[in-house]
Amino acid sequence: MQIFSGVQRDIVDKKALTHSLLFLIVLFYPAMESIYPLLPPLLGFVYVRWRDAVRSKDTLHVVVWMLYALVFESVWGLPLYGIWSVMIVTFVLFDSKITQTLHMQTAIKVLSAVLFDLLYIAFLYGYGALVNEKFIDAGAILLYYLAADILGVVLF
Repeated sequence: MQIFSGVQRDIVDKKALTHSLLFLIVLFYPAMESIYPLLPPLLGFVYVRWRDAVRSKDTLHVVVWMLYALVFESVWGLPLYGIWSVMIVTFVLFDSKITQTLHMQTAIKVLSAVLFDLLYIAFLYGYGALVNEKFIDAGAILLYYLAADILGVVLF
């Protein structure tokens, strides 16, 4: 326990605070993105955090990041469970190869985020062609989203 100005803080309190803050971000950030469309969705960042949680066997964070993907898809009207499908395919097919090939954690995270983003964009285009809908209107905004994902992965 840590004593700071007469107040004792437990590690449990710190974990509860960080988990509740993460949960609030997961619930409110996708809704804020629908109001402010220039906020990046950070899907590559979410994939990297989910990947790290799966590797460390932290089930709470796995569930939280999957909940973020579900809330994001429901708010934006995207195909439901599309992000989950691409997350699992990327993790199963490519993650072990990337991890074995590269040994720098930052490079692994950046490459994983870029690969996930590209596969998800391909999924959206393919699904849109299949059901004859257009989910992505502007191609230039995707570069902004990709740059924001890479920056989020490098910084956090």
